[in-house]
Amino acid sequence: MVTPSSVSPPRFNIAQTEKGWLLVIQNEQCSVMQVFSTASSARRAVDRMLDFFHDMSAQSPDRPQAA
Repeated sequence: MVTPSSVSPPRFNIAQTEKGWLLVIQNEQCSVMQVFSTASSARRAVDRMLDFFHDMSAQSPDRPQAA
């Protein structure tokens, strides 16, 4: 079972591509890629994505879900 304290913080990268600004954020468990029209919108999304990763790492398949 992976606990939130044993998961390293997500890494992220923002790079310009021909289609826009690509945000890639990942940890050991999952990764998310999204293209934004501006670098600033990609940077603003980082906090939301870090929250998403925190929420996902707090959920464990072995942990019973509350009804």
